[in-house]
Amino acid sequence: MLNKKSWLIIIPMLGIILISSLVLSKKLLTHNFKNPNKVINEVKTYFMHVVGSYILEEPTTYEKDNTVYTVYRGGITTFNSDRFTYYDFYVDAKTGTVIDIIENEFEVTT
Repeated sequence: MLNKKSWLIIIPMLGIILISSLVLSKKLLTHNFKNPNKVINEVKTYFMHVVGSYILEEPTTYEKDNTVYTVYRGGITTFNSDRFTYYDFYVDAKTGTVIDIIENEFEVTT
């Protein structure tokens, strides 16, 4: 049988175990996505003469080469040699790895 001194040790230990389990399970169940602002700043370093950019902060799915990724989608506009070039990009939301960049070039007439 456990005496009073044993219960004073067991009860706090059970509390610590319970709280640790809750914190760990919450951490494992939540998605650990990269910060979208940091992601777009990183993507911008790949380009020169950036005049505009955006990123959708809600992750979405994107399929490439029969693999489905959870990604951030965004766009970058650059201006070079009297030409605007617009890029769509897809970045893995968990790792920050660029999955795809699609280039669209257009000329502005005045």
